[in-house]
Amino acid sequence: MANSTQTTTTAFDRVSDVDVVMTDIQPRPVVGLGNLLILNSKIASTSSTPATGSGASSGSSTTTGSGASSGSSTTTGSGTSSGSSTTTGSGTSSDAVAQTTLPDELSPEDRENGILLRKTDPNTGAIYREYANADAVGNDYTTDSIVYKKALTYFAQDNCSDRIAVLDYDPAKTSASLEAFWYFNWTFAIQAESKIDQDTVTLSNIFEANKDHFLVLQTNNVADYQQLNAQNYVIGLEHDPAEYMDAAIVGAVATLTVGSVTWKFKNLKGITPESLTSTELSDINKANAIAYVEVNSTGETSEGWALSGEYIDVLHGMIWIKTNMSGQLESFLQSNGKVSYDQAGITQLSGIATQVLEQAYQQGIIMQSQTTGKGDYSVTASARSKQSTADISARKYDGLSFTYHVSGAIHDITVNGEVKSDTILRS
Repeated sequence: MANSTQTTTTAFDRVSDVDVVMTDIQPRPVVGLGNLLILNSKIASTSSTPATGSGASSGSSTTTGSGASSGSSTTTGSGTSSGSSTTTGSGTSSDAVAQTTLPDELSPEDRENGILLRKTDPNTGAIYREYANADAVGNDYTTDSIVYKKALTYFAQDNCSDRIAVLDYDPAKTSASLEAFWYFNWTFAIQAESKIDQDTVTLSNIFEANKDHFLVLQTNNVADYQQLNAQNYVIGLEHDPAEYMDAAIVGAVATLTVGSVTWKFKNLKGITPESLTSTELSDINKANAIAYVEVNSTGETSEGWALSGEYIDVLHGMIWIKTNMSGQLESFLQSNGKVSYDQAGITQLSGIATQVLEQAYQQGIIMQSQTTGKGDYSVTASARSKQSTADISARKYDGLSFTYHVSGAIHDITVNGEVKSDTILRS
């Protein structure tokens, strides 16, 4: 990892009684877990609270219908305004995080407009919203905004989710804003404005520390990724920012069954394949970035890896196993009156872990054993007698562990042929 990312960033705490620790053993150096979040970084407004949608604003800007406000004339629409901030749609300010007083509880009108969830973090002012479609996003963002256009690109893909999320936040409060909404219903994040700067480095470190979400970045200069080298949970795309490849690739692949697909060869709707020289593509590959190229008269993603060189399907599979292992064991503890601290209880825990890994094998996350023809995984559950007195006293069981071999994918093929000719060549 480059020096610019050598900052101390720790993972966020999560309320859970089960902690699954994953170790990715691989050669060196080299959850619905597909929903998308658009990170809309905005400098916090210093003006009075603006009005949006069904809320009230204080300021003297002109609000017209559900569009952007400008000037200081009469308000037209469903809100009253007084103060001096520009209002866009029914949500955020066009140049600042809207410090709105909109309630977290949705109104019937909100639901009719396709807003699925709205939540404001009182500590940072960050606003998290989930929308059912691009038209719903258009209620809070103008149709010429990047947020709206990226939503359009996302929903244009064949495998998009039934929702998209947007987080408006102050870049001075990035970590706290993300922590507040980290375990909401999303796994992949993109930036509203595609850029690689110090704020992006901060973002990447947060994703790398937590190891359970992906940050997808886009630039037309792969040299920008040098400062993010070796990031496992950061995906780097090389494409003209005028087209939203980041939104497209998540919509095309992320919601498909984890383990069933690789991220190479994928066709993206609305994205123009690039004509790259072999040297240009080589430079992109050296950066472990992904381009969109034309192969066999069809547009396809050039690779399927993160900036570390590890493949996205491998990492996505690790997240799936971690999430499901934790969730299934947690549900078991919650649904049973008492799990006995003896061999019977330990065997039950082992059985649940085995079930999760077997499902992972069926989905293609885990490789088939060449010897047994079954999933190449194992679960170990040590006996009560092997636990420490302190753990038994604290009712903590620390003896459950597992290993598995990742199921890879074929990305390139070499075919060797032999031609037999009857032609006698002249010496």
